[in-house]
Amino acid sequence: MKQKFLIIGIALIYIALSIVSALDGGDFDVFLDAAIKLNNGQNIYVPPFFKGLQYFYSPLFALVLIPFSWSFFVTELTWLLLSGLMLYRSWSLIKSYFDLSVLTKKEISIWTGISFFFIVRFLLYNISMIQITIFLLWAILESITLIKNNKTLKGSGLLAFAINVKLMPLVAVPYLLYRGYFRSVLYVVLFSFVFLFLPALIIGWEFNSFLLKEWWLIINPANSEHLVEASTNSQSIVGTIPVYITEIEGALPYKRNLFNLSIETVEIFANLIRLSLVLLALYFLKSPFKKSVSNISEIRAIGYLLMVIPLIFPHQQKYAFIFLFPMIAYLSYYSMVMWKYNRTRSFKVFLVFLLIISINYTPIIGSDIIGRFNYDLVHHYRLLGISTLLLIVAAVYADPKTIDVTLKNIKTTF
Repeated sequence: MKQKFLIIGIALIYIALSIVSALDGGDFDVFLDAAIKLNNGQNIYVPPFFKGLQYFYSPLFALVLIPFSWSFFVTELTWLLLSGLMLYRSWSLIKSYFDLSVLTKKEISIWTGISFFFIVRFLLYNISMIQITIFLLWAILESITLIKNNKTLKGSGLLAFAINVKLMPLVAVPYLLYRGYFRSVLYVVLFSFVFLFLPALIIGWEFNSFLLKEWWLIINPANSEHLVEASTNSQSIVGTIPVYITEIEGALPYKRNLFNLSIETVEIFANLIRLSLVLLALYFLKSPFKKSVSNISEIRAIGYLLMVIPLIFPHQQKYAFIFLFPMIAYLSYYSMVMWKYNRTRSFKVFLVFLLIISINYTPIIGSDIIGRFNYDLVHHYRLLGISTLLLIVAAVYADPKTIDVTLKNIKTTF
């Protein structure tokens, strides 16, 4: 009964926050403004921009939003409520990978609470900014589940649409390829081509082709603005690493750079780190063209692919770190199982390390709690990006085989 009231209370708070955010407006204003411009036959990728913010998304996404652009408030409130449902569904999908029989009901509730506690900061950013990141998270998890359940067309279509909206779900394509879902990969590619040219049926071939070229001009990864980012809000590799290896002016007058490398060298170094993170995925995925040996190994692999999204893609701000949700759930589960059944000295050291770096993911890191100066200092030194790089170290240590062996020994004993 208490749990039921808690869920109702959280839902009411979420609805209240959604109403406030929809009244204030957010990034979704930019999407709806692009829809209005597209409906008027304008180029959606050039100024003037709503609130001065560039529209980085596809022509199809703007086209889909045209029928909903009549009321920003109604559309944005509806979107936030749908996002809440998608987050709930994402949690259900994440939970399905774990053996919860080894935990009591109370422990499951604690695990759930811990997993959400460490993403609530990013959830609040997504609500206040009215972002689409929760949709992308859900689309990746849902499409993988559909494909694994032999619903290839639905899963591939959903993933292709998510990629069309924003390129970040692309990380799921090499995952599917590596797992041997070749037909699904083929369908994703086919659907992606369809979604690129589908708007031509309504806006015409020439105008759609023109918009696709304009879109590519701003998302081209070779653009200089995508290689080194000076913005305080950027927490990706290209926003985090450069401030430590070359002199970049920040919002605060405090030195950050340990070296003074040339911009060209910085670009190469940052890209090498991004490439290293991509290649590290092979460690988590293990043997190619084979299904994962266990669900717990699978969620760690998926969690890794999602957690590197805000690191390897440019222009990633705080709200993008909600992609850490599956990995945080995995590390929380790992910690609870090991604490309960196999509390070794090395695990205790790991747990202290994990708790220290996880401070950056808590709601404590807010200007209302730690003060504006300290909050700006956290951003100045890109501590969110640094913490996430360190979280990868924790993910490497937390081997699912340790859980499997521990639980096997427990079940054998009893």
